[in-house]
Amino acid sequence: MNDEIEHLVATIDAHPEPLHADYTAEVRALVRIGLPALPAVLPLLMAEAELTRLRAQRVLEGVTRAWAAEHAATAPQQAWEALWQAHGAYDWRAPAAARAAAAARWQAWLAGRGGAP
Repeated sequence: MNDEIEHLVATIDAHPEPLHADYTAEVRALVRIGLPALPAVLPLLMAEAELTRLRAQRVLEGVTRAWAAEHAATAPQQAWEALWQAHGAYDWRAPAAARAAAAARWQAWLAGRGGAP
């Protein structure tokens, strides 16, 4: 993991936006980095703090939406929705077992794209 990603993940909760607590400057930066950021973000899907999980979910959503838009022949929104559902439809408020199952599916998906750490 590079220093920038490590710093952004470590400070993901540091700068919440006033009108959108689920977004921080760090969330937006991690989304811009894309797939290379996900190996460091995926463990946050199991964080104790709910807002940390929500912010990690926003990163995962943003990165995978961009990936789907780039790889879908048509209808990127539908392609992303199918991708999200196929990988457990992660929900930061779900019970820990459901979150863990979805996180594992995303980890496997990422590994299949050569993005595993």
